Amino acid sequence: MAAPSLHIVNMMLSSGSGGIEQAFLDYCEGLVQRGHRVTPVTVPVADVNAPLKAMGLQPVHLGNFSEWDVLAMWLFKRQLKRLKPDLVLAQTGRAFMLAGYGTKERCPLVAVAHNYNKRAHRFIKADAVFATTPDLVRFVVDEGVEAKRVYLIPNMIRVTGLPEARAPQDLPVIGAMGRLVAKKGFDVFIEALRLLKARGMHFKAVLGGTGVEKKFLLQCAADAGLEDTLHFMDWVEDKKAFYTGLDVFCLPSHHEPFGIVLLEAFTYGTPVVATDSEGPRDIISPESDALLVPMGNAQAMADALARLLSDRALAAKLAANGFVKAKTLYSVESVSERIERAAQQVVARGLR
Repeated sequence: MAAPSLHIVNMMLSSGSGGIEQAFLDYCEGLVQRGHRVTPVTVPVADVNAPLKAMGLQPVHLGNFSEWDVLAMWLFKRQLKRLKPDLVLAQTGRAFMLAGYGTKERCPLVAVAHNYNKRAHRFIKADAVFATTPDLVRFVVDEGVEAKRVYLIPNMIRVTGLPEARAPQDLPVIGAMGRLVAKKGFDVFIEALRLLKARGMHFKAVLGGTGVEKKFLLQCAADAGLEDTLHFMDWVEDKKAFYTGLDVFCLPSHHEPFGIVLLEAFTYGTPVVATDSEGPRDIISPESDALLVPMGNAQAMADALARLLSDRALAAKLAANGFVKAKTLYSVESVSERIERAAQQVVARGLR
């Protein structure tokens, strides 16, 4: 007999757009698809409010000044008394701290760990923690959370169908995408492109994203003589057009807790070169679905990119296996089922 549906409050209190915000939306979508009632809690100016309404969900707004906002704590406690949920999911540290006061002695509180939070030890007070990679699971346990209360719940990706077949381009295209910040390693990506060009290889390159490092990276590209080779695209709206326009996708991060862009590339059938940062090394099976290179090593990155551009059979094999992995392990359908099972276990176990 199927377990009863749950009423889940999903709380995320940031205003912008990014990986955590997308994960929050995916949780909402996946749980609703599985027949659960979901009440999102957001700030009034959140970018996620419009897509939530497009899903048919009406967010409850909770304005706040900090994670110690006593008024916000009190208001959330009042909302919980009205909503009577079975479970609260807190998608950020601030959400966890504000929700903790309201959920005490009322319903279980789950902290969703998306990154290596320096104050993850506070999750000891959670009834459970959902962590996105095995490495994050280990990190949370090392911070003092009981292992039996930590669940491996990866981020998820929409997989709508088989990737479209596409022929190699006369002038191959190498792409990367992400926030233009130091930890994403785009300066190493640019150096790898310089090395490829120095070998006499002909290609185009694109870099999608915005951020504080843009001016620095533009100068790196100019210093590398890549002004006519590397195009900066800013924020990428059409993900499908971006990935299907590439021959190889590169993820050059120095620090990457998960790497949703890796799964996006898999979904669109684009072969991948990635660094062995935290998330990618847990997701990738080297030489089977992507190539892994050491972090910060532009020479190794250039070698791997050149290898995929010259070995079309290998590139096709990696792309095919990457798609299967994305669909099997990381699709909305697959991951939302894991969330459901974990949530039901937490509710059955009750409060700490």
